[in-house]
Amino acid sequence: MKTQSLLLSVIALSFASVAAQAQTVSVMGSTALGPIVKKAAEEFMKSHPGLNIAVSGGGSMTGLNQVAAGGCTIGISDVYATADQEKAGVKNHNIVVQPFTLIAHPGVGVKNVSAQQAEFIFTGKINNWKELGGKDQKIVRVIRPESSGTRAVQKKEVLHDQDFSKDVLIQDSTGAVVTSVSTTPGAVSFVELEHLEKNKARIAGIAYNGVECSNNAVKNGKYPIFSFGHAYINPAKLTDAATRKAAEDFLAFILSKEFQEGTVLKAGYLPVSYVKSMKTQL
Repeated sequence: MKTQSLLLSVIALSFASVAAQAQTVSVMGSTALGPIVKKAAEEFMKSHPGLNIAVSGGGSMTGLNQVAAGGCTIGISDVYATADQEKAGVKNHNIVVQPFTLIAHPGVGVKNVSAQQAEFIFTGKINNWKELGGKDQKIVRVIRPESSGTRAVQKKEVLHDQDFSKDVLIQDSTGAVVTSVSTTPGAVSFVELEHLEKNKARIAGIAYNGVECSNNAVKNGKYPIFSFGHAYINPAKLTDAATRKAAEDFLAFILSKEFQEGTVLKAGYLPVSYVKSMKTQL
C-alpha cells in the first residue's frame, strides 16, 4: 500500500510539474489576420508541447489597445500603432503583406469597378448596380466596425479618407462579412484576398481599375490595395520571462523562411521579404 501511495504521489507531482511549466501566449485582434496566425499557432505548438497559443478576435484596434495595456501577449493588426500606443511600449513585427479585394454577392452582374466608382459605392454616391452596368438592384454596403483595421485600410485606400455612407451594414468579423455578402442580394464589401480565395463558391471578387486582386498583381505593382499585417508585443508588460520568450520564438517562427514561403503564400498572403522587390512600395 505504501508503495502504491508513493507511486501515486510521484505521478501527481509529475502532473503538477508539467502544469507549472505550461505557458500560454494570448493573441488578440484582427479577424482578417486571425486565420493565418491560427495556422502558425497550430504548427508551432506541434513542436512545443506544453505551450498554448490562444488566438481570438475583437478587431485590430482592440488588439493594439489590449497589448498596450498588457491585456494580451500579442496584438495582431492590419494597421500601424498610434503614437500613444508606441509610447506605451508596443513593438511592431510586420508578419505578412496582405492584399485586399472588393467582394460582392454573385448576382450583382459587375466584375470590375474603377477607383472612383469604388469610392462612390462606399460613400453613397452610387446606390444601384445598374449605374455600373450591372443588375437593377440596390447596393448593400457591408463594412467592419471602427475597431477594425480592415475598415481603416478601406477608408484610406478606397475612400481616400472620406466618410462611409450612413446606410452601411456593420459586421463584427471578416467571417460575418463573407456570410452577409454571400446571402444578401446586392451586397458588396472589402476583405483580405485569403477570404475570397476560401469562399469563391459563395462570393464574387470585383477587379479594381481592371486588375483582379492576386499575389502576383500586388508583387508586380499592378494592384495597389494592400498593407502589412502586424504583430505587436509590449516587452514592458511581459514580466514573465518564459511567456515573453515563447512569444518571441513564435514570432520568429512566423517570420521564418519555411513558414513565409510555404504557409503564407499558400494562404493568399505575400512574405514580408517580397517588399524589397515590389514595384509599389508600402
